[in-house]
Amino acid sequence: MNYSTDSGSTVYVGNIDPRITKEQLYELFIQINPILRIKYPKDKVLQTYQGYAFIEFHSKEDAQYVIQIMNNTVKLYDRLIKVRQVTNSVGAANSSSNNSNGISLPIAKLFVKNLADSIDIEQLGKIFNKFGKTINKPEIFHLSTGKLKCAYVYFEDFEKADMAIKSLNNQLVANNRITVDYAFKENGKGNTKYGDEVDRLLNKEALKHGMLK
Repeated sequence: MNYSTDSGSTVYVGNIDPRITKEQLYELFIQINPILRIKYPKDKVLQTYQGYAFIEFHSKEDAQYVIQIMNNTVKLYDRLIKVRQVTNSVGAANSSSNNSNGISLPIAKLFVKNLADSIDIEQLGKIFNKFGKTINKPEIFHLSTGKLKCAYVYFEDFEKADMAIKSLNNQLVANNRITVDYAFKENGKGNTKYGDEVDRLLNKEALKHGMLK
């Protein structure tokens, strides 16, 4: 199944009991708004549902209404389902903030701290591109009244981002010992970082369906 490029009309539904069928999900959500398509993954070996789904509606407004009605209000087999918006990841990379009520269709956003003054955007890109494909150019900025040079780097794939963190964190780069970790989410509650279970599930689905191209 191919998703619409307008991912704002797609919602993520989580915490689904595996006994719930695709037909039951359809019957539940069609009561709120017309459905364009549903992606409800199964484990390839066990052939059991994996506890989450993506449901695409005909408009962003339809998706938003479903979120308002269904998120944290409906129990299926004693599980309270979570319904959140999926937003476009590339747009999120270029934006100063994300929708606090939604989930970015996630790229892996890294925070790099204590860069040497000699490191520019092109050099930083070459360093991180060794581990996998990055999206857009890194963003360099300064903290602590301009003295501490930092950057954001955006990976397409969380597994490649994990490799970059493991290899580069606390290493010397141009005679500066840098730190590399996942960035805090914009408007995130409780100082949450990129890279949680939901981020990774969404990322795998996005890569599978070519939504990050």
